[in-house]
Amino acid sequence: MKGFFSNVSPARALKDLWQVLGAPSEYRWRALALAACVTGGIFYLMAQQEGRGLPRPPKVIYFESWRADRSDKEILAGNIAAQKKLDAEQAEEDRRAEDIRKMYKAVGAATGIDTQKMYDEGTAEREAARKAEQQKNEALLRQITGEPVPPTPKP
Repeated sequence: MKGFFSNVSPARALKDLWQVLGAPSEYRWRALALAACVTGGIFYLMAQQEGRGLPRPPKVIYFESWRADRSDKEILAGNIAAQKKLDAEQAEEDRRAEDIRKMYKAVGAATGIDTQKMYDEGTAEREAARKAEQQKNEALLRQITGEPVPPTPKP
């Protein structure tokens, strides 16, 4: 095993390189240039690879801290303000979505597609989903507050 490492030592490699470069040959510089190009090409290809590094550190989100001595009125006022902000954002998103639907409706009408039927079906689906979400929220509120659940009317 000791003989193997003596043949692959860096000192031995430099000694061999010096002997090869010193030997008279007409292809010496061409071979050296070709070897440098191949080696450089391999390193260039390795550098172009999109290797994965360490994972990014987690993004820390700091929560707003509130005073522990807040009154119920202050808590309720803060909740109402937050809900109004949320409702305004939702209304703006709904307005943008409706504008996009109108654009698609105009494109469909220009191409001869019956867009009114699709628009009405989509509106009915959105309304049904909104009602289901509202009922779920009301049931959750009743569960939290302890109010009795009203009987559902039978059709």
